[in-house]
Amino acid sequence: MNIMNLRPLVACAALLCAGPVFAQDAAPAEELPPAAEAPLPPAGEAPVDEIAPISDVAPDGGAPDATSTALACTFTTECVDNECADSGYEGQLTVITDGAGLAEAEWADPSETVAMSAILENGTTLATSTESGPAKQRLLTVLADGQARFTTHLTDPLMAITYVGQCE
Repeated sequence: MNIMNLRPLVACAALLCAGPVFAQDAAPAEELPPAAEAPLPPAGEAPVDEIAPISDVAPDGGAPDATSTALACTFTTECVDNECADSGYEGQLTVITDGAGLAEAEWADPSETVAMSAILENGTTLATSTESGPAKQRLLTVLADGQARFTTHLTDPLMAITYVGQCE
């Protein structure tokens, strides 16, 4: 028999013999212990709250990682669809930005607090929120000089509420 004819058979046999060497052990048949669940600490008490921002410990003094701005907003006009009246609606917009234009925002008024995403561009802030159950969408625009419009679009019933005022 020619040795050249045996090479494929020898290679195949070597591969079959080596297979168990490369195989991974299967998991044992025993059950894993239950995952330990610990309650999270209240806000402000988590160990991570005590970690200084990177810029505070940067060797070169670093630039701030993020900035936070709080604007007090007072709206003097309220329009429900096309009917407008005087308003005394007030709230606070807090914007936290990474300095690159991306930001998170929070709107707080006497009745609720709403998480929003925001864009900062040339002194203008656009903050938006979309919610479900029932669906509603909000847009708060604040120009560099403080002029502000806050609009909420509702779906049940279908209507828009717009507030006109100032944020400082």
